[in-house]
Amino acid sequence: MEIPFIKIENAGNDYIYVDERSIRRRKINIPRLARRFSNRNLGVGSDGLIIVRQKGPGEAFMRIFNRDGSEAELCGNGLRGVCLFLRRAYGNRRRRFTISTSWNDYSATLVKTAGTSAIVRVALGTPVFDSEVIGYSGRKGVCMGLDIDVAGNCRAIYCVAMPNPFAVILVDNFDFDWQKEGAEIESSPLFRNGINVMFARIDSKRRITVRPWERGAGATLACGSGAAAAVAVSGLLGLTRGDVSVAMPGGVLKTSWGIEENRIFQEGPSRIVFSGSLLI
Repeated sequence: MEIPFIKIENAGNDYIYVDERSIRRRKINIPRLARRFSNRNLGVGSDGLIIVRQKGPGEAFMRIFNRDGSEAELCGNGLRGVCLFLRRAYGNRRRRFTISTSWNDYSATLVKTAGTSAIVRVALGTPVFDSEVIGYSGRKGVCMGLDIDVAGNCRAIYCVAMPNPFAVILVDNFDFDWQKEGAEIESSPLFRNGINVMFARIDSKRRITVRPWERGAGATLACGSGAAAAVAVSGLLGLTRGDVSVAMPGGVLKTSWGIEENRIFQEGPSRIVFSGSLLI
């Protein structure tokens, strides 16, 4: 059995995109499919699998599966890649799209296109700071500035949902084993559903540098919703304002949080890497 796919990277955050039509009438275990083909030695290699269903000329529905097969609420980077997928898989030449998940609807606009690449601007919605939404099992209310012990260090964490949950940790540098700390926090019993961890260094009011540790995927080159979470936290603390460049190993995402309207916007690159068929 062959399942066509397109691999798209978004600031280095790469996903295997599959049209839902190709698996709709087949008994496919999607989490197992994600685990098998996300493997970088034994599969295609990716941070996860995204299933796309076109609902109309400018509308689509997406499901995101992490490298370990778990399903995520949102992927900001993956959201941008859906636009390129629709253009390639459906010949859709529109520049504006509404992309839905089980949690929310998101708007995306192709700002610039060049062959198999594009710059895409997305509206990522509203950050939520409530512990119930985040899945924090401790005190109720806002989870900001919580001290936890991790890998022998005391870290202050600032939690936000986008709607996937994030723990943002402000650091002066990355000269420590942040991957070890990220893995420990991700699986902490403090968080009912696990949590993504963003280590953020404030460079200026308009620039921050982030190292992402993603729930179910580990260290990645970029995390769009994580960049949004870091901007929301740093903005709330008064450390950043306006348009903020979020630098990650895979590239830079321009992110802004309009506190008055409480919406986060983000702009960044997407690129088709290659296409092929998954043999199962």
